Amino acid sequence: MIKLSVILPCFNGAATIATQLEALASQQWSEPWEVIVVNNGSTDESMEIVQQYRDRLPNLQVVDAHTPGEPRKPVAHSYNTGIKASQGEAVAFCEADDEVAHSWVAAMGNALSTHDFVAGSLEYSRLNPTWLVAAYGSRFGSRPQEAELLGDQQVVPSRAFGSGCNLGMKRSLYDKVGELSLDYLYVYDTDYCWKAQMSGFHLQFVPEAVIHYRLRHQIKALFWQAYRWGKESPRLYVTYGTELGTFPVWRRLIGLCPYLLRGVYLFFKSLFQIQGGKGAFALWGWSLGYRMGEIQGLIRDFPLANDS
Repeated sequence: MIKLSVILPCFNGAATIATQLEALASQQWSEPWEVIVVNNGSTDESMEIVQQYRDRLPNLQVVDAHTPGEPRKPVAHSYNTGIKASQGEAVAFCEADDEVAHSWVAAMGNALSTHDFVAGSLEYSRLNPTWLVAAYGSRFGSRPQEAELLGDQQVVPSRAFGSGCNLGMKRSLYDKVGELSLDYLYVYDTDYCWKAQMSGFHLQFVPEAVIHYRLRHQIKALFWQAYRWGKESPRLYVTYGTELGTFPVWRRLIGLCPYLLRGVYLFFKSLFQIQGGKGAFALWGWSLGYRMGEIQGLIRDFPLANDS
């Protein structure tokens, strides 16, 4: 009986997936486990790379989540597809551009033997430049491994959440809570964490289940990643009971004014390579993207909110 199924979605991951597969091939755990690679319509050599690990990952499966000629569905669909194809009593999520730490499978498997729902920690130093690690880690205080620490977002402080690239759950929980929602392209993981907790399950943080997380290394890419998350956030928060308050768009636009002025200062620090300037500007760009995405999400999903 397979105890744990590792679900690994992939879309054009040729540049990084070998690092992840190499790390998975080096895992040791006393119980039987498998890896399900979910191909979401890759057009590069990523699936050829996966096939090279057949001998080193004997329980490896490759399944397709994309039908040629149809639009590609979001990553939540890949996870759902992988879970349906899996045989494990529990499942654990990881992604093609990250790297599991040496004892990740054992940490996830052991945790899921006693907990229904778990979230691991993220480590930033291994796969990212120093200037970016210093800045990004500061988003979460002095504990970068707990960057996605449950409940850091204060909008719904009673409901913890973890990053989708390092979640695990028993199959019995998935059967009860249901599939990951395709209504959210980017914040599907927070949605599922909150939905599971509303169904009566506790989300347990497992700090020893470490994944080395690969950040975006360009400021433009950081901005757009945060923008996408921010754009979906208002609808997510309102769904789970957070009030928008009065004139939410105007309040956020007004709050942008001093923030934009700070961006000018940080841009020149980055331009003249003043210590910490590049990282601080990158972090500012991430936060600006989230704020602007949030404003766009409010306008799109709650067009009457500013008339209240």
